[in-house]
Amino acid sequence: REGATGRSVPLSDRVNLLADRAMKWANLGSKKVADKKIAITIFSFPPDKGNVGTAAYLDVFDSIKAVLKQLKSEGYDIGD
Repeated sequence: REGATGRSVPLSDRVNLLADRAMKWANLGSKKVADKKIAITIFSFPPDKGNVGTAAYLDVFDSIKAVLKQLKSEGYDIGD
């Protein structure tokens, strides 16, 4: 923010970062499935306490399995 008026001031590095990210998201729509890369992350908190994939009222691993099944039906290579 500008000190005297409190107005927002654009920061060019952040504007460029956001614009680059938006362009990448937009380009995903025209990419072939074979050229896309997908990552699935699993929540674990607190770390090292055996809480991998825990979430209140959710069946995390069955949900991941369902997502992978859908991705495979859409032509994604989900591995073995």
